Amino acid sequence: MADILTLIQTIWPIIGGLIGGLAWYRFFHKKERRLFKNIQRPIGIIATEDKPMAHEAELLRRVGFFDVGAPSSDSRAADIMNDFRLVIIGYTPASQAFKDAFSAAKQREVPVIVYAGPTKIGSDDIALLQSYSYHSMCNTPLRLISDIFAVMSTYPEDK
Repeated sequence: MADILTLIQTIWPIIGGLIGGLAWYRFFHKKERRLFKNIQRPIGIIATEDKPMAHEAELLRRVGFFDVGAPSSDSRAADIMNDFRLVIIGYTPASQAFKDAFSAAKQREVPVIVYAGPTKIGSDDIALLQSYSYHSMCNTPLRLISDIFAVMSTYPEDK
C-alpha cells in the first residue's frame, strides 16, 4: 500500500507538469504562428500631403521583419488594400486623402495605424478614428514598430 501511495505522489506532479507544459506550448505556439503568418503579408503605407512617410518605410525595411513597399500617395492605393495585412496612413489635418484611405481600409476591415505628430489629430478626425475598432494612433518611430508587432500578433491571421 505504501508503494502505491509513493508511486501516486511521484507521478502526480509529473502529470501536472506535463499538462501545464502542454497548455503553455499550445498558447504560445498559437500566438507565434499568428504573428509569423501575419508578418509574411505586406504592409501598405499611404502618404498624405504633409506626411510623405519615406523615412518610416525605410525604417520598417531596416527592421527586417516586415514586407513594406514604397509609400503611395496615389488615391488608387485603396484598390490594392485587400492584399495588405495592415495599412499605415500618414496624417495630415483636414486631408481628403487621409479620410479616403481610412474609409477604404475600414470598409475592407484592414487594421490601420495612423502616424501623426503629437497632438496633431483634430477632434473631428479622432471621432472618425474611434468609429473603427481596428485602429491605432502613434507618433514616434519606435511606437510605430511596436504597434505593428501588436497588430500582427493579435489580429486573426485568416481575415
